[in-house]
Amino acid sequence: AYGDLKLRQEESAREALTRVCSVIIGRYSNIYGPGQNLGKLQGLISRLALSTATRQPANIFVSLDTMRDYIYVDDAARLTLEWIEYAIRDSRSCLIVIIATGEPVALGQLIRLMQDVSRSRVPVALGTHASSSAQVLDLRMSPSTIPGQQAPTLMSLPAGIKRVYLDILQRSQRESAI
Repeated sequence: AYGDLKLRQEESAREALTRVCSVIIGRYSNIYGPGQNLGKLQGLISRLALSTATRQPANIFVSLDTMRDYIYVDDAARLTLEWIEYAIRDSRSCLIVIIATGEPVALGQLIRLMQDVSRSRVPVALGTHASSSAQVLDLRMSPSTIPGQQAPTLMSLPAGIKRVYLDILQRSQRESAI
């Protein structure tokens, strides 16, 4: 249902705007990075980092085999700007682009990477939830590339995870000092 809604939104944007201006529709993989709002129950990498720093278990309701693509926030922003510049330069009326790394990672692997980066065990509580059945097990994404350009250099997942973890540690230390 969520995917159908997004496709209808894309179609509405194309119908309403392509005669007025250029339209670029970005389909983004999971964007992560430091500074995420920890009050929301979003951002798996931030949630794992927070759990590691606070020693409070992260509640996981999907299979550890669940595959997702994660892209660092600065890379997603840079690629978005590059696509906008390309659309302007080539006078494109409508583009649909996928902003992703093209490197799917299993949830279990993500937990192991957090443990490697933090040099600490990630407390995880595995459970079930009614919404779990609606989650696709394997959501691989093939990133769009600008014609004539090489594939971009992106932040490695371990380096990005380390930045998120260090950010969470700094925020936790500031909060405990107050």
